[in-house]
This record gives sequence, structure tokens and C-alpha cells, in this order.
Amino acid sequence: MSKTTKLILLDSLLQEIDTMPDLMWLFTVPVLKLAIKIAVALTSTFLIVQIFRWSTQSKPRNPLEKDSRKPRKPYEHDQKKRDAVIAQSFSKDKVPDHLDAIVIGSGIGGMTTAALMSKSGKRVLVLEQHDQAGGCCHSFIDKGYEFDVGIHYIGEMNSPSINRTLCEQITEGQLEWEPLEKDYDLVSIGYGEGENRIYTVKTGLDVWKDSLKEKFPSEDHAAIDKYFSLVNSCEKSSFLHGALKLLPLWLVKLVLKLGILKIFNLMKEVFVTRTSEVVNSLTSNKDLRTIFTYCWGDYGTPPSKSNFAMQALLNRHFAKSGASYPIGGASEIAYNIIPVIEAAGGKVLVRVNVEGIVQKNGKVCGVTVRKGSETTEIIAPMVISSAGIYNTFLKLLPKELSSKSYFTDIAKSLKPGVSSMNVFVGLNMSNDEINLKKQNMWAFTENDTDESAVRYFNLSSEEAMSAEVPLLFISFPSTKDPEWDNHPGRKGKSTLAIVTLANYEWFKNWEEKTVKRRGDDYDELKNCIGHQMLEQVCKLCPEIKDNIDYVEIASPVTNKHYLAAPNGEIYGLDHSSERFDPGMVAKLRPETDIPGLYLTGQDILTCGFTGALFSGVLTAQVCLGRNVMYDLISLHKKINKPVKSKSV
Repeated sequence: MSKTTKLILLDSLLQEIDTMPDLMWLFTVPVLKLAIKIAVALTSTFLIVQIFRWSTQSKPRNPLEKDSRKPRKPYEHDQKKRDAVIAQSFSKDKVPDHLDAIVIGSGIGGMTTAALMSKSGKRVLVLEQHDQAGGCCHSFIDKGYEFDVGIHYIGEMNSPSINRTLCEQITEGQLEWEPLEKDYDLVSIGYGEGENRIYTVKTGLDVWKDSLKEKFPSEDHAAIDKYFSLVNSCEKSSFLHGALKLLPLWLVKLVLKLGILKIFNLMKEVFVTRTSEVVNSLTSNKDLRTIFTYCWGDYGTPPSKSNFAMQALLNRHFAKSGASYPIGGASEIAYNIIPVIEAAGGKVLVRVNVEGIVQKNGKVCGVTVRKGSETTEIIAPMVISSAGIYNTFLKLLPKELSSKSYFTDIAKSLKPGVSSMNVFVGLNMSNDEINLKKQNMWAFTENDTDESAVRYFNLSSEEAMSAEVPLLFISFPSTKDPEWDNHPGRKGKSTLAIVTLANYEWFKNWEEKTVKRRGDDYDELKNCIGHQMLEQVCKLCPEIKDNIDYVEIASPVTNKHYLAAPNGEIYGLDHSSERFDPGMVAKLRPETDIPGLYLTGQDILTCGFTGALFSGVLTAQVCLGRNVMYDLISLHKKINKPVKSKSV
């Protein structure tokens, strides 16, 4: 039976399940409830065991069979030599023969998928439209300053976590991490003397909890305890989401229809409750509410629209063992993954636009690319898109295929995530002269961050030009990187990055205009918002005001141009409660309903480095047909196995 026929039969089965009546009434009869619970438990156990056996009986080589870490090579500071790796321009003669897969987009999801498949002996071609590989992990250099565009800090790299093990294996131990301060984030509320309050976010959930109790009166202590208890209660939500994406979709639909997740308390109510609803029920103290949810800008969805499980995930991710920064800057990520892909005969090529996905008899079998005026067709048995749901199903896939896919309906129904404004500042003062710690600051104009942000997003572009910016993320990347001063020409220099969330509609009129030539009206809008951001930062960090040497302001249409984000979004699909409904979680999976087409990246799990990183694991697992997650866990345990001390 062909895969196309199987997909047609599966679609029919799913439709039948969708039309099934709600069977929850059965569980109101005590005897039936017990009998059904036992039957479901036995059936579920059998299915899980079978799926595990099938996944581990696969033939492809284990990509994580052995520890591939090597001693760290000296850091390369010659930009020409670095560009020879991360900026290999596309040409037809560079495309390897006999490809096993093509990956569209070189973000961390696509690169992780490609690296793991390469370590399993597959020949993979990664194609990137920008002038260097890395996606949101790339950096740019101007006037002697280097800026990261998307990597500001990463959690769970200061301890022997499975996250760290994965990064070490796909870079062969070449990616190193510099720990930030134990107080890695500062939460600033209000501006001006007498109005500004600063709270520290500390490494370790219990340590952070205790520090909040020192800051807030005793009547708030119960709320603080309850909040951290709820954060810990959501720990299993990531595992559940991963399982929903890997189990057969018909089985997931049946499980959801029968209410099994709720019966066995696998889907706790707090997982799917709005973040603001949870927090507001705990306390009326607005400063405390702001601190609990301060980092919602890391996924871009206000607390009134997000599920609490997403906020809890972020709190745990950073507080668990603190935050880190990649030594050498974000470009070290792609720079050290590419050799792993090339070792298996693959390539990572840039400056090439994927114009469309090629299909034959209903099966995806390659891509069409354009370089200048020349168009080339590249054939491979599978195509893995790291370009996002919108680009893949509304732009690249032929309509005769996309019209048949449920992913197209998702792309039309789920909203894109928020866009951003970025200000990159070069300072003619050294890291020592700045005298700042390796920290980030989240600065809010008021202690109702949800309401103030929504008000700001709803402003017209004219109103936004003169408005205070309610949320700022402030970072001094050069202070975090111990390699900064080792680069030629950087002594006596440092960098500042400022980020806020923005409405794409403010800039939509210029989305098709050429970069650097969008006109005076565009420049005025962009500069008014950007300089307002910088002015607010100078109020909090007055020592930088007289040392500003370079300013570059990036708008939502900048994101569209360089990241190929159709709506200027920085986090893919909006991280709304609709997206994290269990049924939708299951549908947003690596394997599509189009034969030969697979997905990876932040639309599959969650946004951010770690979400996209592990989406690469799930996608490699599906593409290789072996349990790569199990391989990773096994290697992680082996590497970190405690050494038994010899008895004397």
C-alpha cells in the first residue's frame, strides 16, 4: 500500500473520530468508570510499548551512539576564515550528489535536524536565503561592532543538562557557554527617581522564591509559595507535548475524545489556564504580578492570551541552573554545526531563495531555487522545512498539494506572533568602563505589563512615534562574552542591544521596499520609536549617554527581509492559548500529511533557541525512523554517569 493511500485512509479515520459523540458520560457510572480506566491503561501501555519497540528496531545508524566531543580548538577571529564556513554562497556545482534530504532554512531547528541526520550517515543540503547561516542565531558586524540578532541568553547550559549534551554533540564539543550572574535578570518598574523599583531574578527557583519573600510583605508570601508550586506542577507539560506530536494522530484524537488525559490527570487544568487568570487569582499586588510574568516577552504573547504552561516553562528554563551566553557570540553556533553536516558529504549554502517545493504524483521530491536570474531544481527524497508554517504552506508548496493539507487551514487560522523593534548600539567605552554585570534588564513603564502592552500595540503608527515604550529588553552582549576583547579592534568598545515588541501593521506599507531605500516617512517612524527606546535606556543607564558611537535601528520589515518572516514575526506562530490546545499541539508535528514533506523549527514545539533545538530532535527522529530522543537520553546518562569511588 502506498503512503498516499495510507494517508487517505488515515484522513478518513480521523474524520470518523471527529464525528464520534462525546463519550465522557460513561465515566459518570462508577463501575464502568473503573473498568474503562483499567482497559484504557492496559491498552495505552500496550501501544506505548509497541511504539517504543518499533522505534528502536529501526535500521538507520544511531547518530548519538558515542560521545563525539573533541578538545576545543582555538577561537577563530579572522572573519574571512569564518565566512568560508558560515557564508558559503550557493552555486549549482556546490550541490552534493545523491542527497538524502534538503532543509529549507538554517535556523537552529533546521541545523539540528541536518546535523543529527548527518551523524546518522545521511547527506543533507541546507539552503539559506540570507548572506550567512544561522537564522536567528546569526550576527552582523558594522563599524567594528558585532551584534547578535536573536541570541541574548540561554537556560540550562550551566549544568550537565540534556540540552547541553545535545549542543555538545551537534558541535562536537566546540560550543562553549559563559555563565551569566546568579542574578541573571533585573526587573525594572517605572522610570525616574522615587518611581523606579528594581527586583532581581535569581538562579534556583527556591532561591528566587525566598528572595521575593524578603522583598514583599508577609501577606504576599502565600501567593509566592503557590506560584512556584504551580510552576513546578507544569514540569511534565513539555514531555506531554512531545508525546502528542510523536504518537499517531488518530490515536491522539481518540485519547482526547475519550478524555483520557484528564481522567489520568495528565493534562492539568493549570496547563491550559490563561497566565493572567492564574497570576491574578493569587495576588492583587501588581509589582508581584509583573515579576511572576516578567519574561513573557521571551515568547511575545501577553499573559491575558497565553497558557500558564508556557510561562511556567520559561520560569523553570532559566531559573533551574541560571542563564548562559555562547562564548564567541551567536555565530559560533552555526560555525560549529556546519562541519558536522559537511563531514557526511552535506552542505550549508547561503544567498539562495527557495522559490517552491517540487512534487511528483503527490509526493514532495525536491525544491526549486533562484540565484540571481537563474533557476535550479534540486531533487531529494525528502524536504524538511524550517521556514515556518506560513512560508511552507501558503507560499512554497504547490496549491494542488497545500489545498489538501490541514496545515494550510492552521496557517490561515492561527495568528502570527508579535514582531519587534531592535536598537543596536556601539559604545566607545570598554566593558570594564561600563561597570555592568553579565545581566539583562526587563524595563516596564508600569506594573500592569499586559494592559500597557496591549494599549501600545493598538496605537496607530502616528501615535507610536511619540509614545513611551512599555516594555524593553536591555542587554550588553559584549560584557557576557569573554572572547570579545580578543578580536582585533574591539578593545575600548562595547555593545548594547535593546528589544521591544511592535505592531507589524505600523510598517506594512514598506514591506516590499528595498532595504535602506524605504523613504523618509519610513525612516522617521523607525527612528522615532528607536530613539525613544534608547532615551528610556539612558534614564536607567546614564553612564552610556555620552559614549554612544554607533546606532542601528531595525524594524519589523527588517525582520521580514533578513529572516524571511512574512509578518515580521520573531517567534513564528503566536504562542496563544489556541496554539497550545492539546489538539493543536498534536497537529503541529514534524511529519506532515504531504508525503515527503517534514517540518522543524519553532512552529513545531515552542519559540526560542531551546524549543527550536528540540524540534530538530523530533524531526530527525521522524525522518530517520528511529528513536533519536531515546538515543540522546541514553548518551546523556552514559556521559554523566557518576564515577564510583574506589573503596580504600
